[in-house]
Amino acid sequence: MGDIAFLLIIFFLLLSDSSKDKKLPLTLPSSTQVKKNETPVAARVAIDSAGVIYLDGHRVDTAKDIEWGVRALLTRTVADEQRHVQFKCDAALPKETFEPVLKAIAEAGGIIEAIGEKLQ
Repeated sequence: MGDIAFLLIIFFLLLSDSSKDKKLPLTLPSSTQVKKNETPVAARVAIDSAGVIYLDGHRVDTAKDIEWGVRALLTRTVADEQRHVQFKCDAALPKETFEPVLKAIAEAGGIIEAIGEKLQ
C-alpha cells in the first residue's frame, strides 16, 4: 500500500503546474484571428523547432504517446470545459510533423486550443 501511495505522489508531482511551463525554443505562428482564452487546460502539448514532442513539459517519443497520455489525463473529466488541451508548435514545422499529434489529441478526446501570436 505504501508503494502505491509513493507512486501516486510522484505521478502528481510530475504533472503539477510547475513542470508544465518549461520554455521551448520555438517561434509561434502568427495570425489576426488569435484571441486570449481563459479556459483552464487539462494538458499542454508542444513541438519544438527540431520536431521534438513534449507532453506537459516532458519529452515523449511518438504521437501515440501523446494520445495515451492525454487519454489518461482526461479520464476523470465530465464536462467539455475540462477537456481542453493546449497545443503549440514552431511555425516552421511542416504539417507532416504536427498533424499526427493533432490527430492523437483529438482521438484521445481532447479539445484542441492552438497557441499563436497576434499579427499586428
